[in-house]
Amino acid sequence: MKILKFRFIYKILFMFVAISIASCTKLDEKIFDEEMGTSLIDDPANAPGLVNPAYASLRNLNEFWGTWGLQEATTDEAMFPTRGTDWYDNGIWQQDHLHTWSADHGHVSGAWNVILQGISRANTGIYYLKEFPSTTEIDGYIVELRFLKAYYVYLCNDFYGQTPYRTWDETDYSTPPIVLSREEATQWLFTELKEIIPLMKTKSELPYGRATKAAAQTLLAKVYLNQEVYIGTAAWSDVITQCDAVINSSDYTIAPDYWAQFQYDNPDVQEAIFTFIRNDNYDLGGGGVWVNFTLHYHQTFGNYTSLWNGGCITKTFWDSWENTDDADVRKYDNRIRPTTGLDQGFLVGQQYSVDGTALDTREFDANGNPIPLIFVAEVNLTNASEAQGIRCIKYAPNPQTTRQFDAGNDFYAFRISDVYLMRAEAKFRSGDEGGARDDVNAIRSKRNATPRAALTLDEIYDERGYELFWEGKRRQDMIRFGHFNDAYSEKPVTPAYTCIFPIPQSALDVNPNLVQNTGY
Repeated sequence: MKILKFRFIYKILFMFVAISIASCTKLDEKIFDEEMGTSLIDDPANAPGLVNPAYASLRNLNEFWGTWGLQEATTDEAMFPTRGTDWYDNGIWQQDHLHTWSADHGHVSGAWNVILQGISRANTGIYYLKEFPSTTEIDGYIVELRFLKAYYVYLCNDFYGQTPYRTWDETDYSTPPIVLSREEATQWLFTELKEIIPLMKTKSELPYGRATKAAAQTLLAKVYLNQEVYIGTAAWSDVITQCDAVINSSDYTIAPDYWAQFQYDNPDVQEAIFTFIRNDNYDLGGGGVWVNFTLHYHQTFGNYTSLWNGGCITKTFWDSWENTDDADVRKYDNRIRPTTGLDQGFLVGQQYSVDGTALDTREFDANGNPIPLIFVAEVNLTNASEAQGIRCIKYAPNPQTTRQFDAGNDFYAFRISDVYLMRAEAKFRSGDEGGARDDVNAIRSKRNATPRAALTLDEIYDERGYELFWEGKRRQDMIRFGHFNDAYSEKPVTPAYTCIFPIPQSALDVNPNLVQNTGY
């Protein structure tokens, strides 16, 4: 199936590299030169080349320093402590953890640019596809682009509470785009997704990696799930309705082998609803450095030679696992140990090389002896030792790759276990504790975890952490469950306005319709 996915997503992408590198400026919104544009729209056979760029932008969403980082490094699941002279970077990683970002914060502006690029690329594709005669194939591409645009709008709305917006047929870039408020963008998402869901194809009708009807239903469920955060009113019954549709389609099942989903050769797993597809046989750019940013300099991972000893989980998150019985499944897995010397999941305690030799750090004790590489939960945010912080490998790349910065793991935006947990939460908040418990236990039964005889809302929150850690879900979950502004792991209580990021100063400078968010 990797062949099928690349035939669609990448075959023509490299031919038309000039398509839409979008943002807020008039210069950035120029799509491609006249000669290339004319050539492209003359031949309907080039239609995939107009769809590819909007899909390609997804790859940049799982960067540890961008969108994924803002979803994780701002929470109790991940942190990037300063280690000597490493990982300070003008304080940017500390600001992520402490919620002290500003309008000039590089991660905030980087995520903004990637999201706006995706919106613009979707609009561009729709505009030129509309130039072709209507066919089943062309109309199908257009509806996929409408979904991708909605997905990027959803991210912008969730992160920033404001969304620069153009319709697909706007071509006058001399006027800045209008800006949708959080309520307006939320209502637009409801309208758009409800319109396109009946038009979208199912999993069996499309090659792997393409946006399906279930992907749109899951996205709509996500918007409903967070509706109370976005506009102040809950919509739990609507969450349940959309989750029911996905679950009852029988196209997706909870994987019996949890860690199989996170290997580098992970196509067509039962859980995958919407994925950002990758392949380390190509220099694709964007995302994928899953082991580089977390492993210690003295560890090895096959052909990986550039390891940076950075990101880890917080002690707060580690402590949340203390009373669970998930140690044999979701906490650790040893299938990659023979080729790497490492477990998958959480890396705790003494670390070893592939041949079983106990590893040391680069640091020495008072007697001049090397300090063993023993990962511990305690972490000092501003002055961590090399071994502080439990490391995490959720996605295990190919250790024999020749592209150590282009991991081949497909990244899950949506998978069916998340849908079960969304439905469980909505049922519980609606008063159906029994139905919520059934959904949670449907997952726990596949993870060899003891079924819950009773359930609380906090236990649903914990279960989301156990199942979905490091998958880019934690910030949204912490906000919805009221924990984002809590104190944890050196982070003090922070003001509620940090639940929305500031509008980047670079965006404010070029679009007078944007107004800085409260508190910044």
